[in-house]
Amino acid sequence: MKKRILALLLSATMVMGLAACGGSGSDSGSSGGTADSGADTGSKAEEETAQDSASGQEEDNASAASGDKVNLNFYIWSDEENYIRKVVDAYNEEQDAVQVTLNVVPESDYDDKLKVMLAGETDADLVDIRGVAQMSNYAKVGALLDITDRLEGSDIDTAAYGEMWNTSDYEGKFYALPTRTTCWELFYNADIISEAGMEAPGQMTWEEYVDYSSQLAEALSGKTAADGSPLKAGFWVHWIYHFYSVQHGVYANDENTEYIQASLELLNELMSNGSHYTFSEVSSGTYDYMTEFQNGHVALLPNGEWCVNMLMEAGAKGETDVNWEVAPMPVPEGVADGTSWGQFQYAAITSTCAYPDEAFDFLSYLCGSEGSAIYSSTGMIHAYSSDEAKKSLAEASGKESTHFLFEANKIQEQPNVANYGEFTTALSENAQLYLLGEVDIDECMNNFKAQGEEIRSKQ
Repeated sequence: MKKRILALLLSATMVMGLAACGGSGSDSGSSGGTADSGADTGSKAEEETAQDSASGQEEDNASAASGDKVNLNFYIWSDEENYIRKVVDAYNEEQDAVQVTLNVVPESDYDDKLKVMLAGETDADLVDIRGVAQMSNYAKVGALLDITDRLEGSDIDTAAYGEMWNTSDYEGKFYALPTRTTCWELFYNADIISEAGMEAPGQMTWEEYVDYSSQLAEALSGKTAADGSPLKAGFWVHWIYHFYSVQHGVYANDENTEYIQASLELLNELMSNGSHYTFSEVSSGTYDYMTEFQNGHVALLPNGEWCVNMLMEAGAKGETDVNWEVAPMPVPEGVADGTSWGQFQYAAITSTCAYPDEAFDFLSYLCGSEGSAIYSSTGMIHAYSSDEAKKSLAEASGKESTHFLFEANKIQEQPNVANYGEFTTALSENAQLYLLGEVDIDECMNNFKAQGEEIRSKQ
């Protein structure tokens, strides 16, 4: 049975587009994922995890029998440690009978480790979950505890999670609570823009953004940063190609590709008109978006809320003194001001957890008002939104403009569809060829439509 569950987990997660958290974002905030490491590695990891689990459970049982604190093992990926550890420490300080032990797995290894742990008996009581698609797949195979009834009897106000909570279930039941939320906005270097003689950006349409960045590029022509590097107007990362479509509520699996084409054409214009780094520069890895922004080489950076945390950490270490601010993300013509996109990261209780009540108490702390305030103090946007969290982030960062991150009307970056990753993979492959100039837009879209039809035919 355990082998069967492992096989289901492996096949279910191979096609998911997973968000890499913390310092990156993407299609799934934004972006990235880890490939399966192979049968030999999986077997070895399964054996090691089984041994660790048996040892951990024996210790927990002995601890409970002796009257010591109940120990809850919480597994997370490394990018999340600097803020989740603060929540765990704060919770543990308040507890007499429960101790949460944080287990940090390297970001690149986490998905494979999680698949093996959730395939059989494990010492994991709580786990970090990347996005709604991953949550649904683990719920489907019975690896996560159904918390629906506990949630209804708790003090958690799910309205504080906003509209994206409405797509956080699996078949009408809830198996996880959101921890943080990604939210894309327009970060900008206020000094560069001021020195160029232009007004700071406000709410714009994408057409206005193209004009604004072109004018800024012209004003910056021939100018250099303090280290002699040429100044650029903007940097667009290549994690999500259909942002313009998502702002319309249309996803990569939709048969209507009108907005996806408009999104690609907009990107191509920005990356080829001299205002932004070219697609070749961005995709080659030669230039890192945060390094370029922190070093004062670029003025405009459409990106995710994790930039606040990264900028605060770099500033505290003396690695940057960039005068950054936040403005609303540009929107398509006819789409409401303030519309952006993002997704939740989640935490869940495993179905094998021996202390579900204690685990839910911690989960409520992590995913409720207490966790929200702590996240904000580190520069992260918690999914549980409140005026206190908004104030905390502004005070911690010293930037009142961070309020846009709380006020955005976020559209779920990806739908709760098991095979959605197949569509985004097909889109990415064709978009790259187009943006590199190897195919025109018609060939790009025709190829993508054909692949989409093939994916749908297998459903």
